[in-house]
Formats: sequence, structure tokens, C-alpha cells
Amino acid sequence: MATKRWHLLSLAVTMTALLAGCGGSTANVQNPPPPPPSNLTIAFQPQPAASISVGFAESVTAVVTNDPNNYGVDWGLTCPADPDNKSLLCGTLSALHSASGTPITYAAPSSISANNMTIEIVAYATADRNTNAVAPVTIGTFNNQFSGTFVLQAQGADSSLNPYQFAGVIVLDGKGGISSGEQTFNFFDPASQGFVSRSDAITPLGSSYFLGSDGRGAITLQTNDAHIGTENFSLVFISNSQALIAALPTGTANNPVLSISGAGTMDIQASSPAAPVGGYAFVASGMNAGKATLSPLAIGGVFNIDSPKTISGTGSVADEILGKKVNPGTSGTPSTLSGTVTAPDQLGAVQVNLTTSFGANGKSTPVQFTGYIVDETHIKLIESDDASGAGFGLTAGLAIGQGSATGSFTSDASFSGTYVFDMLGTDLSINPNTSVANTAPATLTSVGVMTADGGGNLSNGFTDTFLELNTTQGTVNQPQSGAQISAAFAGTYSVDSSGTGRVVLTLDNFNPNPVHGYQPEFLFYLTGNGNPALLLQAADSDTGETHYPSLGTGVAYPQSGAPPALSGDYALSFTQQSSSGSIENDGTAQMNVNATATPPLSGVADVDLNFGAVPGQPFVGTFSAPAPEGFVPGTLVATSPTTSAVFNPQIAVDYYAIDESHGFFVETDLVTVGAAQNGQVSLGYYSARSPVCASGCP
Repeated sequence: MATKRWHLLSLAVTMTALLAGCGGSTANVQNPPPPPPSNLTIAFQPQPAASISVGFAESVTAVVTNDPNNYGVDWGLTCPADPDNKSLLCGTLSALHSASGTPITYAAPSSISANNMTIEIVAYATADRNTNAVAPVTIGTFNNQFSGTFVLQAQGADSSLNPYQFAGVIVLDGKGGISSGEQTFNFFDPASQGFVSRSDAITPLGSSYFLGSDGRGAITLQTNDAHIGTENFSLVFISNSQALIAALPTGTANNPVLSISGAGTMDIQASSPAAPVGGYAFVASGMNAGKATLSPLAIGGVFNIDSPKTISGTGSVADEILGKKVNPGTSGTPSTLSGTVTAPDQLGAVQVNLTTSFGANGKSTPVQFTGYIVDETHIKLIESDDASGAGFGLTAGLAIGQGSATGSFTSDASFSGTYVFDMLGTDLSINPNTSVANTAPATLTSVGVMTADGGGNLSNGFTDTFLELNTTQGTVNQPQSGAQISAAFAGTYSVDSSGTGRVVLTLDNFNPNPVHGYQPEFLFYLTGNGNPALLLQAADSDTGETHYPSLGTGVAYPQSGAPPALSGDYALSFTQQSSSGSIENDGTAQMNVNATATPPLSGVADVDLNFGAVPGQPFVGTFSAPAPEGFVPGTLVATSPTTSAVFNPQIAVDYYAIDESHGFFVETDLVTVGAAQNGQVSLGYYSARSPVCASGCP
């Protein structure tokens, strides 16, 4: 048990010594009685985490009570001694004094001489340093849980809300080092005032990673490109082969990409990845960079590698959504698609060179992706044709292989079962901050569930869809910024008989029906073999008008059985747009759910908040019984709410389970009747996580 830190009253000792050394009167001196006991107390709120990884940081807060002068808190650290009786560096504190209840940050050392080390964070009441609280913290490393080659991808925005996209591959040595890697980075370059794509090697010198005992960790990547420099990511462990990541602010004073934010994935790469073959469904989103008028862009389709390194065009299709223009639209014929695919390089990267008829009057348009192969089914895509600012666009996304199912999707029977889907994209409404059509990403969030009957009909549908800037649902007397569509729906669908897997969906009969009606245009690209479908959404065009203009991409997973209860340890990542499309926040977190605990949900998040890294943010939450539609309502709120805390103010969310191991969640309080609107949308993904150690882990 930790003990309080006590200090000698040096002044009293000195005075006693002086008096004892003086001659003079022998009269007895009556000492005054001791002061009455003080009611001054100090406590951590909340208690700091019992363990943390080297190089990581967490927020700590102490509260002093019965301190009428509000003197606050003094902070200190105590370290163990090494075998040579030399004091070890045990970390740093962002401040040595704070007001009561004001958080400071403790940063663990970047390295330690053993597998773990225990230090103590000490909070002293400034009014009386004999009154203190002590929190032991064990610093450890679990880097050996990650080794091998991993494919990373993240998408988000910079501080001007231009798209940010990253994809690459790194080799982890199991000891915290990165032995090699390569990447592609798409961003807006202030120097050239244009969007550019950069590809570069990742250097071992300056690159590293670590993993903490609670599943939280970080990655630092160093490149030779002066435009990119150093890149930082938070991560949360799912298993030895997978993690979720978030991009954090990075770079140097001369780096034009200092302020970026994004969320993504980290997946172990199959050994010696082979050249892709067969059909691949794909979707990608971003901006039509290099054009005179910039517009949000989403594309999708199927490219069929029907002979080695060749996409002849047979069994391949493509669709484009550019701003409010759907090309060719769900009612038209998809664009043609052909191209080539290179052999994988030594790290499993390929070049996918496509030619489509996206151009005006069907003019051929070249599009190039760099594809980072995860395995024979999954490829992370990032567009890499804009190095000089004259390419097709800046987009990134995912390709999922159809394998043995390639070409077999010839009837409506090819699409059946219950699917849980998410959608992240752009609300194309007029942005009140700019008075022009919005281009900021992550301003459309949507999660839903529906059942296809194998005969062309959709049923049991329900969606939570939010458009951050849309004003359609307001009136002149009661203006409303933001639109919410939380409604049941039905619909129909049609599978392209050519066998590509392209499915046109018409969603209708929404109940309650949104103001002016709502009829989004959905395209699914089937993959078969139990794999998820990929999803492209075009702007709503009900009755020939567009009241809810938007575009986006997503994934639709087959749902396995009845939605299970939330329980156990989870990793999660999320994207959040706030302040009417002016700030994007992204993060990762570890979370525990225990229905018998109070609160039933708790966790710690590492966030890029307002384009500044805020590590170790504790939060709690609640959840209710499942709704009839199958989702689980809940809340998330910071336990130490400050202006620099995630989930502050409290947000309401709905959880949609795919199966017992993972699902989506979406914030549902953009529009709250009878209360202030928070002007914020959030979309997240959660996955059950394994402990990083056999026992004693958070």
C-alpha cells in the first residue's frame, strides 16, 4: 500500500536548537498547544491508471477539499533506484503546480532498463504538504505482442478541412523498432496551393512503436520527405494481427502538414503476398483535386483481373459521384473500366492503373491507385496519380476480393440476408461558415440495418443518419442547423445480371418520413464468400429535388444472428466533426463494458482534439436495453470534463452490433428537441479486444 509523504518541520527544529544553545533564564517555558486537526484532504479524481506504457502519457487530476484559500496542488514524482543505486528517469509532469481539479499530464519515460518499473505520482495539498495522495504507476512494454509486417491506412482532414489520406506498410521487429516500410501520403500543400500525393520509404532511424498493458500504444514514422517528416499515430490493440489507429498532429515548423487528423486500421500482412487475381469490389472517397472547382468525390465499382496483371474490362464496372452530380447514377449504365496491375514489390505494394469513362461525354479518364496488399482478399487503396497536382483526384478506400464468387452474381438471389452498414461522407448543403456548398469530409454520418429477401425486396430497415449542415428540417420561425433521419424503411433492389455484383438499391417508405421526403440512392458491390459488401451513396433526389444532398462510402457486413449484448473489453476508433463543419477530431480508445458495474462502461481515449494531441482521456458511459430495431442506445461522457476533453459535453450514441465481436456506433444528438443542439456528428467502430498479457492487464 502506498504511504503518504511526510516532511520535517525544519523551522521548528532549528528554533529548538537555538534555544537549547542559549544561556539566561531558567524559567520553564510553556509551549503552546498544538493546532487543532485540519480537515484538509486531497484525492485523485479519477485515480490514475495503474499501468502505462513507456513513452505514453495520461491526464491526472487531484482535488483538494476544505482549502479556503484555494492554494491548489503541488506535484511530484518518486522513482526506484537501479542496481547501481542511481536514480532512474521516471517521467515528466507538464506542471509542478495546478489549481484543484485542473488536470496535468504525466508522460512516462521513453525507455526503461527492465521490462517494467513502478514509479509514484504524488499530489500534495499546497496549503499543507503533509496532506498528499500517492498513486503507484507501473511502466511496462508489451512490444513483443506486435511483430511482423503490417498494413496501415488512415483518412481524415487537415486544419483547413482538406482531405488527409495515408496508407503504407511497416515491418515491426517485436522490440519497439521498425526495420523498414513504405507509404503514400495525400494532402493539401500550402506551398503549391494544390493537392499532392507523396510516396516515400519509411526509415528505421527515428521510427518506433510501443504497446501499453491496457492495449493503448503509439507509432512514430520517420520519412526522408521534407514535406512529411515525422508522423505520429495512436493505436489500440485488438489482437496480435490487428489494431485501430488515429493520426495525430506531426511534423516540424517547416512542415506544411503539421495539423492533420484521421482514423484508420492496422492489419498484419499475409506472408509473401501474391499478385491479386479475380474480381475486386472497391470504393474510395476524397476530392477531385487538381480541378478548377474542387468538389467532394466518391467512386466505386468492380475491377476484374481476368488475366495476369490485366483488367480487360470484362466483368468490370465503375460509378462516380462528383459533388451533386451522379455519373451515371443508379438509374443509368455504369461506366466502363479497364487497366493493369503491377506485380507486388518486396513489401506487398501494387500499382492499380485504371481507365474509365468518367470524363465529359464518356472521355477516357486515367486513375491510379497504390494498393497495399493485406491478404488475398483485402487491399488498402490510396490514389497516387496526383504527384504534380494534375491527377484525377485524391481518394482512398478499400478493395475486397470476390475470389471464387467472381462473375457469379447474376440474379436478385445473389443478395440476401440481414446487413449492418455504416456510411461516412460529406453533407453537400450550404455551409453557414462559407455560404457555399460544403466540402468538409465527415459531415455525413450514418449507420443502419436492413434485410434483403433474395427476391428484390428490402425489409426491417432502420437508419440513424445525420447531416451536420443541412437546414431542410427547420422553418423560418424555427431555423434548425442539422438534419436527423432516425426512421424505419423498406425498399427494393436489383442485382446486375452481368454478374459483377453491382446492386442498385432504392430505399423508401421511411417512417417517420422526413420533411420533404427522403430517398437516397445506394449502390452495393457484392463480394460473396461471407465477406462484407462495399457501399456507395449518392445524393437524395426524391421527387426530382435534392433536399438532403450528400455522398459517401461505407461497408455492409452480414449480421450474425440476434444482436448480442455489449460485454467485455473493446477497442474503438471514431471520427467526429464539430462546430458546424469547422473541426475534425479523431481518436482511438480502449473500453470495458460490465452491466453490473457502476458506471457500466468506462475507458481511456487518445485523441487528436482540435488538431492537438490529447492523450489519456478517461470517459464513462451508460447503455440501455436493445431497441426493437436491434440497436443499443447509450451515452459517452468525459470523467474530467474540460474544453480539451473528448466526449464533452456528453453525447448520445446508438450501437449496432454486427456480431458478438464488433459493430458500429453513431452519435444521435445532433438535433435534440427542447435542448441546445451541439452541432456535432460522430461515427465509430468497435471490436472485442484480446488482453495484451495473460493476467493482470486492465
